Amino acid sequence: MPTTRSAKESFLIGASTIIPVMPGIVPFGMLTGVVTIAAGVSPVNAIFMTLFMFAGAAQVTAAQLLAENSTAIMIVATTIMINLRFIMYSASITPYLGKISIWQRLFLAYTLSDQAYAVSIVEFTKKNSPFQRAPFFLGACVSLYVTWMAATIGGIFFGALIPPEWSFDFAVPLTFLALLMPNITDRATALAAGVAALVAILSVSLPYNMGLMAGAFTGIFAGYFFSKKQRAHHV
Repeated sequence: MPTTRSAKESFLIGASTIIPVMPGIVPFGMLTGVVTIAAGVSPVNAIFMTLFMFAGAAQVTAAQLLAENSTAIMIVATTIMINLRFIMYSASITPYLGKISIWQRLFLAYTLSDQAYAVSIVEFTKKNSPFQRAPFFLGACVSLYVTWMAATIGGIFFGALIPPEWSFDFAVPLTFLALLMPNITDRATALAAGVAALVAILSVSLPYNMGLMAGAFTGIFAGYFFSKKQRAHHV
């Protein structure tokens, strides 16, 4: 049975394990900073958004909704919906962390990301993993958090230097297309994306940007029921 590594070693290994995903994190972080500025958010407010939210897709969405003068309720509801997956992540990884303080839980919840969860859960589900789980997870979270903040704040300053006459309005939809396309992996997700887009376009005249929410919810339900029907067919 492998010797259990110290908390420091576990932290450092967790921090280094996530390095291979950094080449994808840095450009996305910079783009998030640029499009936040392009949406009309001031550099100071953009930095506060980055520090408060720590969520690229949610930050870009919130910036766009702010630019369109959406209500606070709409912005909060939309960003919460985008980040609902983190509830599943946290529920999945909590049993592996053991007894940790409430402050540690709050910090890990704040710094939780798709990538930190992925590399940590792979390690935690291995037989006889030699690493202490909480420090390993903390290392992965902190490593990605620092990289994301540096990249996004760099993008904010770069975006602030772009002359106003250089319109970057196209960057926001391009960013969402870049996030969307890799996630269309089967007919259910393709249907969900198609229905969401169609409903959002047809309901674009709804007040308070409700068309966005309508498209998102109908897309989710369409993909869910289609996937459920497919599973029933194969039983």
